[in-house]
Amino acid sequence: MASYILKRLLLMIPTLFGIMLVSFVIIQFVPGGPVERMIAQLQGHNTEATARFGGSSGGDIGGSV
Repeated sequence: MASYILKRLLLMIPTLFGIMLVSFVIIQFVPGGPVERMIAQLQGHNTEATARFGGSSGGDIGGSV
């Protein structure tokens, strides 16, 4: 029983590493990363798209009035 638990715990390491690797690759290859989006929002570019997707249209629960 102890060997089974040890085996499962050791198999978690490559599994978690693989999940982190896949998520890192996806985040790196998505065009317009989070930094570019924040800069564009601060500069006022694409404000209608920000309002449409940001939830300020009033359709979300607890949105701005």
